[in-house]
Amino acid sequence: MFHIDFKKIIAFTVRQEQKFLPTHAPRELKKLYIAMTVLNFALASGILFEPIYLYSNGYPIWWMALFYLGVYSVYFFTMPLGAKVVVRKGFEHGIMYGSVFMILYFVFLLNISAHPIFIVLAVLASALQKTMFWPGYHADFAYFSQADERAREIGIIAILDAVSYVLGPLVGGIVVSQFGFSALFAGMCVVILLSNIPLLIIRERFSPGSFSYAQPYKDIVDRKNFRKTIGYMGFGEELIVLLVWPVFIYVTIQDYLSTGLAVATSTLITSLVILIVGRLADGGRQSALYHAGVIFIAFAWAFRFLVRGAPSVVMVDFFSRVSKYVFALPFFTMLYGEARNATSILRIVTHFEMSLVIGKISALIAVFAIFYFFGEVWWAAFLLGGAYSLLYFSLDGSEKREYIPTPPDAALLRK
Repeated sequence: MFHIDFKKIIAFTVRQEQKFLPTHAPRELKKLYIAMTVLNFALASGILFEPIYLYSNGYPIWWMALFYLGVYSVYFFTMPLGAKVVVRKGFEHGIMYGSVFMILYFVFLLNISAHPIFIVLAVLASALQKTMFWPGYHADFAYFSQADERAREIGIIAILDAVSYVLGPLVGGIVVSQFGFSALFAGMCVVILLSNIPLLIIRERFSPGSFSYAQPYKDIVDRKNFRKTIGYMGFGEELIVLLVWPVFIYVTIQDYLSTGLAVATSTLITSLVILIVGRLADGGRQSALYHAGVIFIAFAWAFRFLVRGAPSVVMVDFFSRVSKYVFALPFFTMLYGEARNATSILRIVTHFEMSLVIGKISALIAVFAIFYFFGEVWWAAFLLGGAYSLLYFSLDGSEKREYIPTPPDAALLRK
């Protein structure tokens, strides 16, 4: 007679869970998981359709490049101010402040056709959102993640992000096709506001400090950081993914709902890969995964030349997302590990973010030149994205830098 040993099944399940999932994530990470899941669902519903909204309202890609160039130019000078706010008020306060500016951004974006002043206000709101959010988010994760399972903890964020990007584009496509962009942006604002609830329920454990505004600029020009600065600039290709690729998908498919469905399908498949990558990264294979991810990203840009319809959009978008996760999980595992070991968490974070901004600003200038002078030459944008992805090779994939202890204004935050 066939007998099922449930005890063995449960024991096997627990062993597999311990392999692929973090087992002792602190409460600070758990509430960050919940907050980011809600926030990412809101962003996933609209981030795909944000450039499509501008494009369908008569704003060409070169205009959008100028718009986002304004955002990142302001962000370059306000980023250290965000670090100063976060170090005084708390990591989670930075995330919450950022959500307020994010809501204002979508309100202004919805009204940019009414008066040019809303363009300026949208640029400022977007820049301030990044200024507050990213230092707080990166520092929070770097400070509270556990060294022995950091990749799996990042993997959980990636999985929750992937789930959001399965449902989000589909929901966004339905809302836009049935009710329009106003309904989509209004719904996003409500969900963004709700994402702060988990951060408010449990009080943040935090001791205020201070941070030097000039320090990030010194780190950028420091010759010891040259390779890292160049490598971080590779994230300019990410800007092309967020700006050019969604418009290209829309032009190829010519339907809001189908566009959302195509991206949702590729993301669903992607989420199945993330657990394995996180386990391998925690298993000491960070450098190999990192370099494999960079190669895959470069190939993903090459495959975009072959897109001819919805099926190929799904396949290429899937490969692109998998490649990004194979690269990103070991990358952020090493970045956060380096940040915890350095004199200042925020010093590492701001150097990364500001180098990334330089990459995105230069990419936006190139995108503007391509689409303004030559029209919608998609292959040139894809070639540009591939070129930027090669900058990732400037990063060693395993190298760590040690900072000489700095004055108290950049001291490591302690509970």
